[in-house]
Amino acid sequence: METFSSDEFDAEQAINDGAYQAWSFRPEFLDDSGNSLTSFNTEKRLSQENPRSAIGYYGQGHYCLVLIDGQQEGYSCGMTLKKLSLLFEELGCAGAYNLDGGKSSVMTFNDEVVNEPDAGGREVTDCLIIKEVE
Repeated sequence: METFSSDEFDAEQAINDGAYQAWSFRPEFLDDSGNSLTSFNTEKRLSQENPRSAIGYYGQGHYCLVLIDGQQEGYSCGMTLKKLSLLFEELGCAGAYNLDGGKSSVMTFNDEVVNEPDAGGREVTDCLIIKEVE
């Protein structure tokens, strides 16, 4: 995985360099040495405890998906961006990034929802699928 700011990303150059897909998300959780970042350029309400979906990677083809439920009293309060950043550092990831959160934080395995999404979740138009190719 390689990251670029929106003003640095050049789709034509990425294709010429062999990229076959590109994703846009933020914030980034780890610095170039794999250490957690502690401040994020985002609205304060987004930095507070919330349901979270995030992806990290250890190396080419080795990913770490993390989903945090939240906003459910007595079950899960969610996680701050800072705590999630620290989690990815503890997991030993080389890089990690926030995906969507809130009610769209839903994880499935073999077509079954495996978490307790806030208010049952919500429909989304995009998702990240990791599947064995037969």
